[in-house]
Amino acid sequence: MRVLMFSMFVAALIVVGSERAQAQDVCPGNMAPTIAALQDCVTHALSIGHIDNAGIANSLLSILDGAERAQDRNQTAVAVALLNAFIHEVEAQAGKHIDDAHAHHMVEHAGEVIAALGG
Repeated sequence: MRVLMFSMFVAALIVVGSERAQAQDVCPGNMAPTIAALQDCVTHALSIGHIDNAGIANSLLSILDGAERAQDRNQTAVAVALLNAFIHEVEAQAGKHIDDAHAHHMVEHAGEVIAALGG
């Protein structure tokens, strides 16, 4: 389901075009410390141009999908490890394919999710 949503966002970006949004336009709605909210954050960042490479966004979403599946299986340690991998990938792409301000936001958001999971 997330892959379909991701594909629709990529298609929308290609059809409509994308201009980089301002740094204060971080994530929509409530920033709940959940993996699902972090997935929405990544998808939103791609849609507004804070992530400028669909492959990077797909990689981040794949990590988060794995973390969500681990959480569903009550494998909190695995979910936390995957969230840490997410953080490392975001940090590696900051200033390259992810806007610095949004990368900082996603790292903080992921840290809040880890804390909420008890990690």
